[in-house]
Amino acid sequence: MSLSEDAAQHPLTEVSAPGVPDPVPGLFSNAVVADGIVYISGMHAGGAGPVPDDMLSQTREALRRVVALAEAAGAGKERITKITVYVTSMEDRAAVGQARKEVFTGPLPAATMVQVSGFIDPALKVEVEAVAHLPR
Repeated sequence: MSLSEDAAQHPLTEVSAPGVPDPVPGLFSNAVVADGIVYISGMHAGGAGPVPDDMLSQTREALRRVVALAEAAGAGKERITKITVYVTSMEDRAAVGQARKEVFTGPLPAATMVQVSGFIDPALKVEVEAVAHLPR
């Protein structure tokens, strides 16, 4: 992927990363870059084998995929500026917080957590989307 060559002709550049399952073709991209901003679609622990049962493991995997996409775009985890975490139960927020502390150290990205009724796969408990900025 060459962001500079592609940016002149296309406003969006798709990003993929090793170890991150491809999205459903024709529906969305895992991540795109536009004007130096990396937009990362909701990542979860599904699509690559069995889904772990616990919130901590699922959040770790979702964040691993978010970071992999940020790095593939050239941003890295330290340039992630905003995350939105969707959970099926706020009772599991401590596990989400633990996983976030393992990944992010100061300054921390802005964050929002929202409880949802469920995901496409009922085994999923969490999904994380993010925004990052490329270095200038």
